[in-house]
Amino acid sequence: MIDACPDSAVLFFDVDDNMTDKDFSAVRPSQAVIEAFHRLRNAGHQAFICTGRPLWLIADGLRALEPAGVVAMAGATLEVEGRVVHEDCFDEDIVEELARRMAAAGIEAFFETNVATFALEPADVEQSSLIGTSVVHSAEEMRVDGSLRVGKVCLNVPSLARVANDDGFIDREFELCNTGGQNRELSPKGIDKGVGVARALEYLGRTGNARTFGFGDSGNDLGMLAAVETAVAMGNAMPEVKAVADYVTDDVAHDGTVTAMQHFGLI
Repeated sequence: MIDACPDSAVLFFDVDDNMTDKDFSAVRPSQAVIEAFHRLRNAGHQAFICTGRPLWLIADGLRALEPAGVVAMAGATLEVEGRVVHEDCFDEDIVEELARRMAAAGIEAFFETNVATFALEPADVEQSSLIGTSVVHSAEEMRVDGSLRVGKVCLNVPSLARVANDDGFIDREFELCNTGGQNRELSPKGIDKGVGVARALEYLGRTGNARTFGFGDSGNDLGMLAAVETAVAMGNAMPEVKAVADYVTDDVAHDGTVTAMQHFGLI
């Protein structure tokens, strides 16, 4: 259990808006952000990274911020003090059926586990559009130590109609999130970042959401922002995120998280 000051705040930061050129390892927090995290810790506050990414894609630059923990895979995983304390995964038969439908539709999809991301590609494609992913053509090739521990699926399509086949498969088995443009995320039913936030607060022994802050910009941040007391939207956030925010800060290029922390007297 992490010790906390009675009056401390718990903050949850989405990091996806820092990604550039599809190179997940390229995330480098600015010096202002590094200093702000240091000041947060000195003030007794606790900061969590709250991301759609799996644990293996949390860049060293973010780890160097020394967060109290990580809510990963859009709420499916909670890591605290370097230890995974909760992990939700799809049932294996659901992963197999989804992969079969994706392959039949000729759709590229990214199946995420906490140790690797698999790019499910059409049969004639042997190179992924994302750096660091392993190309596969079936669910069987995604097994790690014999298990299918997939916690999230990402794809870029205008419609999932070809996958759903009008039989309710997507609505029945997944949480579907639009993260901007044609980007879609599929999570286990009932799981979103808000669930991850609630689990983190429970782990810390917090009752309720007093003195909690969330910082987000995308559709998959809506659950997180609903779960905290104070919702902060980045200046570059989607309109639906700004609509639910208590405060809209500067964009990520201008260290909006730091601006918001100063606004609320946290640093």
